[in-house]
Amino acid sequence: MAGRDGKVIGVISAKGGVGKTAVALNLSLSLMRDFGKKVLAIDAHTISPNMSLYLGIIDVIPPGLLYALRDPEVAGESVYIHSSTGLHLLSGSLTSVKEVDLSNLGEVVNSLRGDYDFIIIDTAPSLGDSLRHILKACDQVLLVVNPWLPIVVTNLKAIKIAEEMKTPLKVVLNKVGRSREEMSVKEVEDSLGHRVAATIPVDLEIYRGVEERKPVMLSNPRSPGSSAIRKLAKMLVSEV
Repeated sequence: MAGRDGKVIGVISAKGGVGKTAVALNLSLSLMRDFGKKVLAIDAHTISPNMSLYLGIIDVIPPGLLYALRDPEVAGESVYIHSSTGLHLLSGSLTSVKEVDLSNLGEVVNSLRGDYDFIIIDTAPSLGDSLRHILKACDQVLLVVNPWLPIVVTNLKAIKIAEEMKTPLKVVLNKVGRSREEMSVKEVEDSLGHRVAATIPVDLEIYRGVEERKPVMLSNPRSPGSSAIRKLAKMLVSEV
């Protein structure tokens, strides 16, 4: 083990389209660039691993996570270093069409945590076994929800699973301010039974960053979305 004892944080949601990958990636970049932390981003959305695409990696890169899961002891050899940002990435295969067994994810994480200050795991929207494997591997999770009743209600199940597994959970309310009809922070908190730890406003710069394959933390670090994610990163750093 190296001199670190990295904190492992999963970014989860039971619903797709909530902005989970953008939050996970920009949070990773903020921890690294704004707070000088050594960060590994793991894309555990094995069917649709978009983290690499969001970074502008269009060529097919070796399926690092697949290799790491097969032999967790040599997981470090599967880490890809993004040349433009220096972010360390353990990505799924861009060409795989099969669901990958994540039962070894905890072993992969434990073999790597000594090399990093933070390990951020992006995940597929799931309430099945893959979510349980991820929860087991993490020190805590960030539950990303939008202020809309169907999304909030669906994520009650994710909260129940996290509580059953005794995995600490923080709620991140993303895409706030799109409509007058959306739920208030208090309504979300009352519905979920958890305090909202961070709010991230709807920000066109985040979507532009996805389309242009340049995360907002790089393209516009002063945008409202960037500022909110940086605040979230600061909170996580202060807790270590």
